[in-house]
Amino acid sequence: MRGSPLIRTILVLIALTVAGFGLSMLGNKRSAPRPTIPEESTANPLLIETPFVLTLSEAAKTITIESASELHHFETSSQTITGSLPVEKGHPSLFIDIEWEDPNPSPRFAKLVLEPAGLPTLKKVFDSNGKLSDVWELHLHE
Repeated sequence: MRGSPLIRTILVLIALTVAGFGLSMLGNKRSAPRPTIPEESTANPLLIETPFVLTLSEAAKTITIESASELHHFETSSQTITGSLPVEKGHPSLFIDIEWEDPNPSPRFAKLVLEPAGLPTLKKVFDSNGKLSDVWELHLHE
């Protein structure tokens, strides 16, 4: 090659600078408008807030219902409890534990009625001699 090594070096540096600037523009996030993504609501779309009625055959000391990995504790002297539980869509499981006021083992029951919006009403009777611990595997399909 002919020419001064200094001029060749300067031309190579200019070419590298232009190439580097071009590459930086390709990776620049501000160069192209980004589509806006709507913010997701804080509510989980896989959960259905489900009203329930729990009827007990006898007064209970403590009641625990686990639904959607959340524990719900109830302490009441009433034999009828109402409220709302988050229930997963599809095939969720509900766990129920009841410790009765009277610790003596005798036949007792608890009836749980779930009324998920847009789905049929679901009913289950749990029975035991003494403390009640049971699971209910639901089938919630739209």
